Amino acid sequence: MKTFRKHFLSAAVILMGIGTAYASHAENKTAKKLAPQDGYIFNHSIGSCEKVAECDSTPGVICTMNGTPASPQAFGLDVPGNLSTCNVELYQRQ
Repeated sequence: MKTFRKHFLSAAVILMGIGTAYASHAENKTAKKLAPQDGYIFNHSIGSCEKVAECDSTPGVICTMNGTPASPQAFGLDVPGNLSTCNVELYQRQ
């Protein structure tokens, strides 16, 4: 009886750990998909990046200024909050 209880408790703890890990991983993926990222274009006249679109980091269609293929491509900031460089490739929001 003691060995059964010991094995049952061990299995229950392992299954709870697996369930918790899976639930937190799925939550992180959902949060990333829902959060928009600002898309910028480097404006040479002012010497910094200027926000022009809302984009996403999930791979897909390249993010552009007006959402059309003929528009200039929008990029994410290399360093968050630093408007001096914007070279991170972003994608259209779904």
